[in-house]
Amino acid sequence: MPTLLPISVALLCVTTVATLGNTYKNIGHNGKAFIENVIFESRARSTLHCAVFCDQQECCLTFTFDGDVCRGHGNMGMFNTSSFADDSGARTFSTGKLDKNALNYKPKDCVEAGRCGGKSGVVTIYPDDDNTGLQVYCDQDTEGGGWLVFQRRQNGSVDFYRKWNMYKHGFGSLDGEFWLGLDALHVLTSRQIQDLRVDLMKFDGTRGNASFSNFVISDSSDNYRLHFDGFTGGKAGNSLAVHNGMQFSTRDADNDINDGENCAAFRQAAWWFASCDDSNLNGHYMSTRMEGDKGVLWDTFDGGFSLKFSEMKMRPSLV
Repeated sequence: MPTLLPISVALLCVTTVATLGNTYKNIGHNGKAFIENVIFESRARSTLHCAVFCDQQECCLTFTFDGDVCRGHGNMGMFNTSSFADDSGARTFSTGKLDKNALNYKPKDCVEAGRCGGKSGVVTIYPDDDNTGLQVYCDQDTEGGGWLVFQRRQNGSVDFYRKWNMYKHGFGSLDGEFWLGLDALHVLTSRQIQDLRVDLMKFDGTRGNASFSNFVISDSSDNYRLHFDGFTGGKAGNSLAVHNGMQFSTRDADNDINDGENCAAFRQAAWWFASCDDSNLNGHYMSTRMEGDKGVLWDTFDGGFSLKFSEMKMRPSLV
């Protein structure tokens, strides 16, 4: 009598899956689940069943099946080790579409990434219409979706008191606390007219937001100067007014207009400081609501008290 393999082992033996529409090939990351660009998630009975689900989605080029759960994805993007999570029974398959026209689904922003029903999460976008991808976090749940998140504070797990080069290139984890990078902000805001949204939460759970039109970050020669046309609403209020037109400062790059001190060093942060601030979302993270000038601050929302959560995000203007 033949020995029956456990489903996780049997699944790892599958190298290709053929449907009426496509042939899906195993990409070789055995025991790893691809976690980016998820456009659907469903229960499935088999690898073939999962492949049929992918066939039924116009934008599905890749799927992951772990013996129970089927996840469909858009392109593979510029995947690396962080694109996969350990899952002993998982295998990821790509379609013939990728073989014929590598990475043919290349969204230029989070709006395009969401058009195929994409969920919030890490996505590879192509803002320059070439093969140079940028990994970003897309928020597809807030106010119609399509938001590209470039800053998040939520638990103090990442130190934001960093030097200029770290803020230039970015740091942290896209699915946790992070700063995307000033170079990326310049590229993204110079390619399309962007709206800026800031989402905040106090330690008592009260939420607020603030929105701004025509958000632009200049290039490195201008020290990544902040510009926006106006405050367009939100109960968190406008705590960016005095920062409009200011250059970015860090503890080792004093570009503020305060003659007496480096605001970034004094506030233990990095921001578009004036002299010094009405807001500072890159300040020291406090584990509880505290009053002071070194916290995660947005004065028009909770005065000088530190906040529990912040997210800064942009979306191409609908106008």
